Amino acid sequence: MFGTDSDFDHAETVSSFALDVIDELRMKMLECLLVLQTLPEEADLNFAELANDILAAHRATLEAYQAASIVHQGAELDERWGNGLSRPKAIFARHNAAVRRGATKVTAMPALCDRLERHLYQLPRPDRTQTVAGARPKCSAMVKSTGEDCTNSAIYLGSGMFGAHCYSHATPTEREQYRVHHEQNDARQARSHADLRNLQRAVGEKIAGHWISTREQRAQWVNDIVFN
Repeated sequence: MFGTDSDFDHAETVSSFALDVIDELRMKMLECLLVLQTLPEEADLNFAELANDILAAHRATLEAYQAASIVHQGAELDERWGNGLSRPKAIFARHNAAVRRGATKVTAMPALCDRLERHLYQLPRPDRTQTVAGARPKCSAMVKSTGEDCTNSAIYLGSGMFGAHCYSHATPTEREQYRVHHEQNDARQARSHADLRNLQRAVGEKIAGHWISTREQRAQWVNDIVFN
């Protein structure tokens, strides 16, 4: 069970059905994480350990999906290290080994769960120097002690704009623009984080509500299995 068969001797394959089911498993783990965020308002219990266990399972389903996806796409793999089926990390290692030998690099296909995770967990990019494409301009001032041009980078004022000077040589107006931009950027990031947390909670509440609304059908489903 679960790939412990010792006489597996043919090339690995993954069906489209299996790939979709693995993504659904990942989605279910994500649903559990989201619902868990709503429980502290309903139950006076510490759910930290449970949340960590579910998060570990969610990460494992992500690895399983990525490995299954590259196998499904026919990625070239190096030889197996034994006779049994490879774990996801081994699939990655075997494919990377094949790539080093000249095989084409294959990446996992986008999954339905990817869209939801990005929507619920990805903060917008901050407006900082690191996010601006291209070379950062240099300060236009002169160093008084040497008489040479300043080699420091100019300060970033936001929206892709730079000042004429570094912070040391900046004018009072430039320093004020710099301060205002950074304060506004930090405030936007804080609001964005709070907005994401609120969105996660709202989605978790919807999922929990759906679970409860279909609980009667679930009970019937259990009865059908138990008594058949």
